[in-house]
Amino acid sequence: MLYYILMRFVASILIGNVIALFLSSYYIEGVMIKGGWWEILAVGAVLSIINIFLKPILKLILGPFILLSLGLFIIIINIGILWITDLLLPQMQITTIGALFLTTLLISAVSFATHIIFGKK
Repeated sequence: MLYYILMRFVASILIGNVIALFLSSYYIEGVMIKGGWWEILAVGAVLSIINIFLKPILKLILGPFILLSLGLFIIIINIGILWITDLLLPQMQITTIGALFLTTLLISAVSFATHIIFGKK
């Protein structure tokens, strides 16, 4: 049972990030992922790992800003996490702040959709 829950969790996060990164590299000007599917999968895995470990810490530290902005500061946290991923991986390039913002919104939308699909039943 625990294995099933863990695999659904990993699948929802990883599939959501990989699909969103593929769509953003294809449709958003200024976002480029060099290579093929393996590179997109690697970038999605790194982004998932950073999200799992760093995002809760940032939310805890920046909690007052999140409350004051009525939750909109979470977008800034997501932009920062994507920017860190861009800095860590040479196969990913995001050239403009607008592309970073649009990619963050696309990742959020696809993650929301995958959580609805793979959510608790």
